[in-house]
Amino acid sequence: MFLWSDIEQEYGIKILKQVKVRDVYKLITQNHGILCLKSYSIPETEIRFIAQVFTHLVGSDFRYGPNILLTLSQSPWITRNEIHYMLTNWVVGQNPDFNKRTLFKKALRILARYHSVAQGLPDQHIPKSRIRYNKLQKRIASYRSILGQNPKMGHFISNCSEALEHLNRTTVVKAIEQEQAAFAFVHGDFNYPNLILDRSRFIHMIDFENTSLNVRMLDFSHILHRNFPWQGEEILRWIEYYNRKRSLSTEDLHLLHTLLLVPYPVIRALQLQKRLQHVKIVLPTSKQVRNYTNELKRML
Repeated sequence: MFLWSDIEQEYGIKILKQVKVRDVYKLITQNHGILCLKSYSIPETEIRFIAQVFTHLVGSDFRYGPNILLTLSQSPWITRNEIHYMLTNWVVGQNPDFNKRTLFKKALRILARYHSVAQGLPDQHIPKSRIRYNKLQKRIASYRSILGQNPKMGHFISNCSEALEHLNRTTVVKAIEQEQAAFAFVHGDFNYPNLILDRSRFIHMIDFENTSLNVRMLDFSHILHRNFPWQGEEILRWIEYYNRKRSLSTEDLHLLHTLLLVPYPVIRALQLQKRLQHVKIVLPTSKQVRNYTNELKRML
């Protein structure tokens, strides 16, 4: 890779070995430990926003997110051929196994701690593409459109329609307005592939490529959807657990309820099937969906 000598010169480091891991490089250096090199094919305004998020987390004493290594000229990244490259610390560890309740508890504790500081970003210089508070309706409508292409998805379409109706309710509108007023932001893909359990059994968050100014309940609904699809009782228990770590307001609960109504597990299965044709979708029954939606009402 032609970039190695540039990185050594710009950062004042000596690279002993580089290993490709998923979409990043693990760099073993002589005097700077193990580093993570990630490339970003995005506008400069967006890489600046991601760097701003990292800096805010460090300044808020959140120790479980990426730490940027600055160049010798104190820049958070370098750019070559319109691609941005950022160096951060490499967390030695493994993805947590969420079949173990103790590790899922750790993940929710980290999420609650993250959400407690994931606010207060100043709005100046933030690109419009990363301000997404008011894009929930478009997202859910697009899910409904995907479902509408399959004649077997009628009861899931009604879930999307119900969620869209809830977005217009006063309590949910107020929840979104409160998040916007707080300049809240999200990780954007909070689940075990983007979490690392280190050797001291702490969980760290990685890969903030999808971070944006958005409602924090998106992170929470995402991890619940991914790990407990259609399990209303189990989801309610984990909401109660999160609430003990970071108190949820009435508005938060109404917004979270709306997001959990969306049949995201089915949407994700359809997207996987399209990408990997051998994937077989296992759909819940109409009764399971009814029970799930009825159980969720107890949140309110």
